[in-house]
Amino acid sequence: MRSPVWLVVLLPLVTAACATTSVAYHPQKDCEAGSPDACADWADQLAGRGETLQAEAAQGQGCQGGLISSCITQGRFLIQRGELEAAELPLRKAYLEELPETHEALADLYQARGTPEDLRVASGLRFEAPAIDKPATEFVYSFRMDSRGFPGAALSFNVQPMAFLSRRLSLGFHMALGAGPTELNGFVGYQHFASSWTVLYARALLGHVPGAPPGEGLNYGGELGLKLCLGPLGHLDFAVGSSRFSPLHASVGLGLNGLFLLLFAMR
Repeated sequence: MRSPVWLVVLLPLVTAACATTSVAYHPQKDCEAGSPDACADWADQLAGRGETLQAEAAQGQGCQGGLISSCITQGRFLIQRGELEAAELPLRKAYLEELPETHEALADLYQARGTPEDLRVASGLRFEAPAIDKPATEFVYSFRMDSRGFPGAALSFNVQPMAFLSRRLSLGFHMALGAGPTELNGFVGYQHFASSWTVLYARALLGHVPGAPPGEGLNYGGELGLKLCLGPLGHLDFAVGSSRFSPLHASVGLGLNGLFLLLFAMR
């Protein structure tokens, strides 16, 4: 019998977490032998002793080995020394990984250069940073409870590519069911990234109720919500809202990257 996919992925991580550090571990020698992680550890020891130039060199070795945190740290050491041109290579290598911290690090370089054009680029990088690792599409399932105490559920499909003001604008489809008549709505929303993991949003709903008498099925409303983001995986969702066919309600839900569900459906 095949093992579940999640077990195959999780087992190496659990094994690594349970492993103990070898008594023979020597950061300097293991760095020289080609271990990027050892280079980062060796750099931390050097920095702790005030040997910043040697620490910078060790972080450079870690960066060459593909350790993104070392690329960021090396770049920041170089910025502190005023070596702005030299700092660009490791910071741009990190930037290609498309993570919030890598965008922020490259923004620091442009900020240090200080020309009007560089400051514009730095501002753009900081605007993109908290949204860069979030999914372009999300499926969200929510449990709802309305003000009368009636339970219900909602399904949403959210589209939020970087092209929409770095995911600030979102469009999608929303279906509510259970507590009252089934609602089919479209929505448009705006998202405020308070941080890379906290997103506040507001959305306007417009749709209809299937089976309603002619001319009486128009539905409209809105929601205010909070996302606690899980990077590219998805988010936890908390919201309050109301619509013509639903009284005031609160919901809690789980959003998943739409790509994951597409891959699951193709199995």
